[in-house]
Amino acid sequence: MPPDNRENKTAEKSKIEELKKSLYSRSAPEIRAKRHMRWGKTDVGEVQTDWEHPAEDSQNSGNPAEKEEVELNKKYENHSMSFFTKLLIASAVFFVIAMGAGIYLVLNGENIISANNIDITVSGPVTIAGGDPITFDIQVNNKNNVKLQTVDLVVNFPSGTVNPDDTTKELKQYQELMDDILPGGIAQKSVRAVIYGEENSKKNITINISYKVAGSNAVFKKQKTYQVLVSSSPISLTVSSFKEVTSGQEFEMEVTLASNSEEIIRNMLLKASYPFGFTFISSDKKSASNISVWKIGDIPPKGKKVVKFKGKLEGQDDEVRVFSFTTGAQSIRDSEAIGTEYVTASQEISIKKPFITATISFNDNNVGSNNSGEFIGSFNSPVKATVSWFNNLPTAVIDGEIHAKLSGTAYDKISVAPGEGYYKSVDNEIVWNKITTSSLGNIGPGESGSINFSFTPRDFSTPLKPVSNPNLSVNVDVQAKRLSESNVPENLVSSAKRSMKISSRLSLSSSVVRSQGPFTNTGSIPPRAEKQTTYTVMWTVNNTANTVTGAEVRALLPAYVKWTAKTSPAGEDISYNSNTGEVVWRTGNVSAYTANTSQARQVSFQVAIEPSVAQVGQVPFMVQDTTLVGRDDFTGENLTSTAPALTTRFSTDPSYKEGNDAVAP
Repeated sequence: MPPDNRENKTAEKSKIEELKKSLYSRSAPEIRAKRHMRWGKTDVGEVQTDWEHPAEDSQNSGNPAEKEEVELNKKYENHSMSFFTKLLIASAVFFVIAMGAGIYLVLNGENIISANNIDITVSGPVTIAGGDPITFDIQVNNKNNVKLQTVDLVVNFPSGTVNPDDTTKELKQYQELMDDILPGGIAQKSVRAVIYGEENSKKNITINISYKVAGSNAVFKKQKTYQVLVSSSPISLTVSSFKEVTSGQEFEMEVTLASNSEEIIRNMLLKASYPFGFTFISSDKKSASNISVWKIGDIPPKGKKVVKFKGKLEGQDDEVRVFSFTTGAQSIRDSEAIGTEYVTASQEISIKKPFITATISFNDNNVGSNNSGEFIGSFNSPVKATVSWFNNLPTAVIDGEIHAKLSGTAYDKISVAPGEGYYKSVDNEIVWNKITTSSLGNIGPGESGSINFSFTPRDFSTPLKPVSNPNLSVNVDVQAKRLSESNVPENLVSSAKRSMKISSRLSLSSSVVRSQGPFTNTGSIPPRAEKQTTYTVMWTVNNTANTVTGAEVRALLPAYVKWTAKTSPAGEDISYNSNTGEVVWRTGNVSAYTANTSQARQVSFQVAIEPSVAQVGQVPFMVQDTTLVGRDDFTGENLTSTAPALTTRFSTDPSYKEGNDAVAP
């Protein structure tokens, strides 16, 4: 080896030895390196050592081992692995492992408990005839690797389902506890039911399975929906009526229940739901207490039942109202409620403005003025009635006919004067048509007209058969024809009604007596000037048909007549005002038809007269004109009656003789 190489190696070894000493020596000077942090890389400051550039030294070195070390340092000096790189690699490895485990479990999940491994199969008809008993076979297949315990089967049926063993009982739900199902096993149950429904309606049956597994308190569930089509209904429900009616017009609806079943349909009810503005009038079958339910009873195979009822609709022009009807089996708990609904139907009716507006007026009331409310009449006072009409249609109507029917407790058929109409007294009806009244033959759009007749209210009361609250009414129907339209009646009808109340006849009578009455009278007869003579005044109130309230009688006494303060009977409210000279009898309530009975209202009071010499030869007044007022409770009318003034002429007394009334000297 040349001397120069030996020297170089010796020098290099000495430097390495010195470096080792500095690294492991406690007294060696501290060498600090600057670190510059970057994302994923740490830069280390330069360390000034003689072996920092091994490549340069290796050029002068011929050692093969050293050359290999230098090459490796060059290769990996910029490939140091950071923390984040390691984390990324670890995450990728975990993902691969998890994915593999997931695939394994999906393909080989023999120990996983899942509702997806439970199959519910329903075997049964998909099309059924309503009302016929049907059977559904329900199978539960357990594909889990564990046994299913406490398997609970719940079947929810649609409305209209009944128990096949007792069709009067509604069947909403069927529930049964099934046997435990082994892994790979199958459990089966058969369920029977009778389903009612409208033709071509779809019904959903819901099957629910709940179960448990060993070692767990959790309840697992599985559900399946099975749909059937009701191909035919055991009973059909049809509604027949006008599609259009006028407001206030009476009309009839007909509801038909027809059986399509080969079996008896038992305990049937029909329930109606009326729209706003409808007023029920009558029915051909007795309805329940709420007038919207009819007890149909049993319907035989292929039989039918029909319900007809009348009513009227009130509403505005072009309003549409819907009537709904439901039929089904009677509820066990409520005899007027449907327990199981079988079928429903509805009917729309449009309200149209009356084709002819008809009005009734009494005693020449103007049309539209006080011609719709109740009219107050009086006994034995003739009433003139006028029926007016107006065509509201944009087209003419033909063959017009008017019927006026009279009724009421004050109606006297003999008093009717029909005018140009035909009076059918046997029917209490007056009829006008195109024969009696030519203008009714063709009524053009917007045309109007009127007819007249008259009648007189009468009092038909007797002592044994009094008539209270007498009344009289006129019902008018206007009929005509127009060209037939779809779902519109060809014969048009418009109605009007007017009622009349008859006021009671409240009357007052007054008299003067001497020998009669509750008091003993004194003084000379005939009366003498400047001498006092007493008389008894009697007031009697008579009433006929209606109760009168607040009745009161008033009269004035002249200045020369004195009030003696004697009155009878004691219970009557009668008083005298000395300042005004007025006598007031507050009669109060007066019952109907009390005249000449024990309930008759009469009062007596005593007065004294002391005439002056200027009255000699005269018959002086003792009580001025007397007035009775009261209110009719039935008609609400204020009633009045007057009695003439009373004098010393007491001619109603049996002791009276001519000349006993004039004042003697």
